[in-house]
Amino acid sequence: MAIINCPFCGKKASDKSAACGSCGGKLGEMTAEELSRLQRDKKMAEGRNLNNQAMMSLVLFLGSFAWYYQRQPETASLELYGVQSAMFIGCAWYLVTKVRIVLYKRK
Repeated sequence: MAIINCPFCGKKASDKSAACGSCGGKLGEMTAEELSRLQRDKKMAEGRNLNNQAMMSLVLFLGSFAWYYQRQPETASLELYGVQSAMFIGCAWYLVTKVRIVLYKRK
């Protein structure tokens, strides 16, 4: 009897139990190959989600950077504060997502 991560909710569950104690997912009806496939698919989906977030943050950063140098907003204008905020948010979001990707790959 082994403790596995439930492929439906990610919480700990016994591989011999009929259903997950947390979410009620039917573990007893699934073979070991199906369980491992579901866990693998869920992990791959999480990786794709992180990559999509990294790309969106990069687009936000580079788009605001291009806007800043193309438009040259006036000093102390609302447009300047908005563009600088978007640059900061995009950069911070990208860095945080890259750290999350490194931690994801270590699992």
